[in-house]
Amino acid sequence: MTQRGPQPGQSPEQRAKELKRRHVETRRRQARRRRKWLAAALAALVLAVAAGVVVARALGPWGAGRGPAAIAATRAASSSSAPSAGDASAGGSASPLPGLAPTTPLSTPAGEAATPTPESTPEPGSAAQPSFVVSRALRDVRTLEDIGVRTAGSSAEKAGATFIARRLRATGAKRVIRTFKLPNGKTSRNVVARFPGATKRTIILGAHMDTKAPSPGANDNGSGCGALLEIARCLGERSAYPTVELVFFGGEEMIDGNPDHHHFGSRYHVEAMSAVARKNAAGMISVDMIGYGPDFVVRSMGKGPQSMVDLLLRQAKKRGLPLTYLRDPGASGWSDHEAFELAGIPAAWIEWRDDPVYHTSADTSGHLSAAKVQTAGQLVLGALYDMDAGDPWRLAQ
Repeated sequence: MTQRGPQPGQSPEQRAKELKRRHVETRRRQARRRRKWLAAALAALVLAVAAGVVVARALGPWGAGRGPAAIAATRAASSSSAPSAGDASAGGSASPLPGLAPTTPLSTPAGEAATPTPESTPEPGSAAQPSFVVSRALRDVRTLEDIGVRTAGSSAEKAGATFIARRLRATGAKRVIRTFKLPNGKTSRNVVARFPGATKRTIILGAHMDTKAPSPGANDNGSGCGALLEIARCLGERSAYPTVELVFFGGEEMIDGNPDHHHFGSRYHVEAMSAVARKNAAGMISVDMIGYGPDFVVRSMGKGPQSMVDLLLRQAKKRGLPLTYLRDPGASGWSDHEAFELAGIPAAWIEWRDDPVYHTSADTSGHLSAAKVQTAGQLVLGALYDMDAGDPWRLAQ
């Protein structure tokens, strides 16, 4: 080993020179170590920031419905179209949705894991809007069909509601099951999910999940439920401009010989809405029986505002779809648009007609047309994403 430092026999000048050289060399080594440490620290900081960006983008914390602006809009929507006070007198459970009475939130279904999805808000009419994937909608139709005949207040209807709630959970939506009593003493339920937009003005989409015995209800109305679940997946990926509320109604079908003993879930929902909630309800679309038939129609009773009917006809014309208007001749309506229309909310019902096997055991998924479900689902989805700031207000006028 070579000896360092002053050597024996050196003069004082030589020793001083050697000590100075050692001091300079030590300072240089220290400077090099500091530079290496700073470089390592900077690299670690860059990696940490990059990892944070990746995680933020994956979780979508600043996407639609998650960032400060969307949170503010959600808070402003405290009186949107969900049912409000008065639930106790109606015999129903309460909901945690904005503007509602005391709440009973859904429990987390066993074995279910939330699936957060990145979100962002597109410009109205943006080509980036999600696509309606009909195969996923039909898969949910088959699951409801497999549950069986889902008459109002039955355990099968309850099982259908539980399945729908599980599907909605994966979209990240706030959801709730609201129960209500039927005249025969049984308990039915609605499943409600909410997707905040950039305005408190709300578009309500409805589909009934019960069936008429002996039908497993693939077309009437598993097709509408499957379409709404697919729309929910799209809204979970990217918000529309209006706030969107999805309601899966129980008790739509007649439960006995009384011709007015139907539409229990939709009537319950509307009756429980506060005055402010009704004001914020820009429109309602009932999606009922969209899987079979040669004629694609939008319907209303002609007793309330027709602006939602007009909007859907314009949307269909824009997309080259063969949608026409056909008046609903029922004294109390033939679908869940009835209660909304009579409350003065612009409402419409879309369907493909006629289906000769509805309300029979032959109403199975095997006779559904995927193309017809796709057409109806994409029409509703396009109407939502094409809305701009003025559309919800024009609907109400």
